[in-house]
Amino acid sequence: MQSRFSIGAALLCALQPLISACSSTPTPVVPEPPLPAYPTEHRLLRFNVSDLGANRFYVDQDSIDVHPDRDVRLTIVVDTPSGARTVTHEAIRCQTAEYRILAIGRRDATWTTLADPPWRRIEEGGPNRQRAALALEYLCNGPASVIDRGEALRALRASTPANSFQKP
Repeated sequence: MQSRFSIGAALLCALQPLISACSSTPTPVVPEPPLPAYPTEHRLLRFNVSDLGANRFYVDQDSIDVHPDRDVRLTIVVDTPSGARTVTHEAIRCQTAEYRILAIGRRDATWTTLADPPWRRIEEGGPNRQRAALALEYLCNGPASVIDRGEALRALRASTPANSFQKP
């Protein structure tokens, strides 16, 4: 009987690091920051995505926020030639070339938040490559993101016409 106990005790001791990893206090989950105010026309900065498409792409300059985890959160506005508008608040993760949509804008200028939105790969091709353009040309330096909001704004303004918002 003592030998069974010794084997069991030895097994328990060997598995202790795994068991304690499972039962240790979980890492606290950092709550998502509150959503920014809905974008207004005069705060939009236009940025170029492709010369092939007719859509116009903007970032709400008030929404840009670089978090301690280095994810860049910002509101993207897309206007189509037919007058349709898409507004999304997103996070871009330079380290993994991923994005996630945190909220979708509604016609009444309010947000619909998404519950636990998945991270998705940023796609490079196509005329609607706004996330790739933002990541590659304005927000990321390889796997590193911009240092702060000011750096992101400088990068966007450097390639933005002075009259950054004009209705078609």
